[in-house]
Amino acid sequence: MNKLNILQNFDKDNYFTHPYPYFFINNCFSDKIYNQLSNDYKLIINYLKKKNDFKTLNNTRLQINAKNFMKEDFFKKTIWYDFIKFHTSKEFLKNLIMIFEKDLKNFYPEIYNAFNNFYNDENYLKIRDDDNKDHRFVIDCQPGINTPVIKQSNVRGPHVDNPVEIFGGLFYLRDENDNSKGGDLDIYDVKNNEICFEGKAEVKNISKIKKVKIFKYDKNRCIFFLNSLKTIHGVSERSETKYTRNLTNFVIETYFYDRLFNLNKCGLKQIIKNLVKKIS
Repeated sequence: MNKLNILQNFDKDNYFTHPYPYFFINNCFSDKIYNQLSNDYKLIINYLKKKNDFKTLNNTRLQINAKNFMKEDFFKKTIWYDFIKFHTSKEFLKNLIMIFEKDLKNFYPEIYNAFNNFYNDENYLKIRDDDNKDHRFVIDCQPGINTPVIKQSNVRGPHVDNPVEIFGGLFYLRDENDNSKGGDLDIYDVKNNEICFEGKAEVKNISKIKKVKIFKYDKNRCIFFLNSLKTIHGVSERSETKYTRNLTNFVIETYFYDRLFNLNKCGLKQIIKNLVKKIS
C-alpha cells in the first residue's frame, strides 16, 4: 500500500454506524512520514499567511484546493504534492468505497452502483474545479488552517455538509506547542426528524440534536464520514491562541446525479408547509 495513504492503518473496530457511518484512525502515518508532512505543512501555513492578514482574521478557515495546489511550483518539491496527488486518485477513492461499502449501498444504492459500473469510464473522476458536471464524481484534497484565535470562538457550529457531497474527511496536524483548548469535532445525534436548517446548512433548532461524541483535535489523526441528512457535526469553541488549527479536508462529490438529500429550511413558509403536511 502507498506509504502516503491515509487509510493504511484503518481498523474496523473504529468504524461506527451510529449516529451515522464514520470511522477514525489514530496514528495515520509512521513517525517518519508524519514528521515530513508536519514540517512541510509550515510552508502551507506561510503561503496562506502571505495571502491573508492573520491580524484581522479571528479563527477563520483558509485553505487551498488540489487544483491550485498542483499548479504552484512552490509546492512541487514537498511531500504534500505527492500526498495530494494520491488522495485525488481513483485508487484512494476505491479504498474509501471498500470501507463504506455496506452503508453506502444502503444509503445511496444508485451511487454505489455508479461507483462500480463506471469505474473505467473516461468521465468517472476528476479533481474538482469550476465545472463539475462533466464527470460522475469529483474529488478534492484541501490543506488548510483555522487562523489564530484572537477571541474565543468556534469556526462553525452544528451543520451538515453540502448535499452533493458523498464522503467527507479531515486530517489533523496539531502543532506540538499548541496547548489551546477546543477545536474538536463534535458529533451529534438527531432526537427526531423535525430539525431545520438555515444559512448554508446550519442546524437552526439546536434543541433537537444531542452531542454524542467528541473527536479530539490532535496530531496524526483522521476521521471520515458518509454524508447524509443525519451527518450533523460541528467544531467546538477554541480558546485564544497564536497557533493555527491545522487540518486537511477531503471531499468526494457528485454533480452528475441529483443531490443526495434535501435540506428542510427554516422560515415561516416552511413551518406552515410542515404543519399542513402533518394535518393532512
